[in-house]
Amino acid sequence: MNKQLSVMNIEEYIERSFPAGLPYNMAAQLCLRLFCTVEGIPASLHEECTKQNLALVFSNLASKGFVKGSTSESAVYGANHHEIAEKGHWVEVIASIFKIGDTVNQKIGAEVASRLSIR
Repeated sequence: MNKQLSVMNIEEYIERSFPAGLPYNMAAQLCLRLFCTVEGIPASLHEECTKQNLALVFSNLASKGFVKGSTSESAVYGANHHEIAEKGHWVEVIASIFKIGDTVNQKIGAEVASRLSIR
C-alpha cells in the first residue's frame, strides 16, 4: 500500500477516502484542516497541502460533484462570491482563517480527517 500512496496525490486520496463525497461544510472543514495541519495523512502528501494547491484540488473535486447539498454556508467563510468549482472559492475558504478568524471547527475537522484513509 505504501507504493500505492507514493503515486497517489491528495485529490485521489480524498476521493478514495470519501467515495460518496461530502456535504459542503464538511468539505470546507477538511480543506481548512489540511491547510492547518497535515497530521494523520501520509508524509508523501504533506507538500501538496498548500493554499494554492488545496484550492485547486477542492475546486476540481467540486466540479466532479464531490461537494454535496447546499452551499449556503459558504457565506460563513466569505466565499460566496465565487462558484464552488472555482479555485477562488477555496482560496477564500482558506483565507477566512486570517480574515474572519473563527471559521475552523476543530470537532468537524478532526472527525472528517479521521475518516481519511485508503479503503
